[in-house]
Amino acid sequence: MRLSALVLPVLIATVSAASGERRLVEGIVVRVNDRILTTADIRQRANERAAQTGKPVPLDQYPEFIQDAADELCMLERAEELKLEVSSDELNGAIQELRDQNHVKDDAAFEAALHDMGMTLDGLRARIHDNLLVNRLLRREVGDLPITESELRQRFEREKDQFTIGERVHLEHIVFSVGAEKGDDDSKLAAARRLVAAARSGGDFKALVQAEVDAGHGTGGDLGTVLTADMRGEVRDVVAKLKAGEISDPFTSPAGVHIVRLLERIPPTVKPFNDVEEELRQRELSDRYRSHLSSVVTELKKRYVLEVHPELMTASK
Repeated sequence: MRLSALVLPVLIATVSAASGERRLVEGIVVRVNDRILTTADIRQRANERAAQTGKPVPLDQYPEFIQDAADELCMLERAEELKLEVSSDELNGAIQELRDQNHVKDDAAFEAALHDMGMTLDGLRARIHDNLLVNRLLRREVGDLPITESELRQRFEREKDQFTIGERVHLEHIVFSVGAEKGDDDSKLAAARRLVAAARSGGDFKALVQAEVDAGHGTGGDLGTVLTADMRGEVRDVVAKLKAGEISDPFTSPAGVHIVRLLERIPPTVKPFNDVEEELRQRELSDRYRSHLSSVVTELKKRYVLEVHPELMTASK
């Protein structure tokens, strides 16, 4: 709901208490004409940022965080003036692209992911709608920003580290699960040692593993190619000492008794330029729009009624 221009910059609510004191429970942190963001809105945005980055917004970054929100409201106000719109098809397509990028095919899993971020589907739709509208405004105000392949290749060279795939290994393995019975861990460790001895004496490791799996003694097989960084610490430490073709000694983890065979070690590689060209283009566009953003917003702020109260967030911490 949009408020009238007569709304005060700070909303005060009262709470009955034994002391009879009145206290601030909600405040308008940002106002651009009739558009507002309250302390609750800013907290929600901060929670979303924390869910995306894995760490909370530091207190000393709130002024900049809030100023970014004010800039966004200025652009949304300008978009409304120009009667810019986002169609339902565009919005639905953007949400589907987000799901595809995160490999979320199931509606329940998507809603669970949103819940973890403290968001609802309606909230996500509103945020994506505003993002699309701001991008449309920037394209209109800034115009086309042609980018050459040469410029993208220069950026690729500067940012190669960001497109590097870490070391990968191709493994075969078996895990003997350990039960609660006394001595079960010793018996599984003994079985693992027998398998290693047989394989190192010329036996077929893959066949020996399959025989144990078929007998119900454990789980295993070809793990395929996996990133070293994604492996459990105890597995990674053992694999680090193996050469291609070598079989590890049995080792334990909370999952049970392990044996791994290293088939291949693939050193870190850089993704080909063609595979990341579109991502590079979007990054470059984003940076160029951002560089123009300041001048666009500065002009809008001269025309709009603007109030920013970052101290309300500091006071609410």
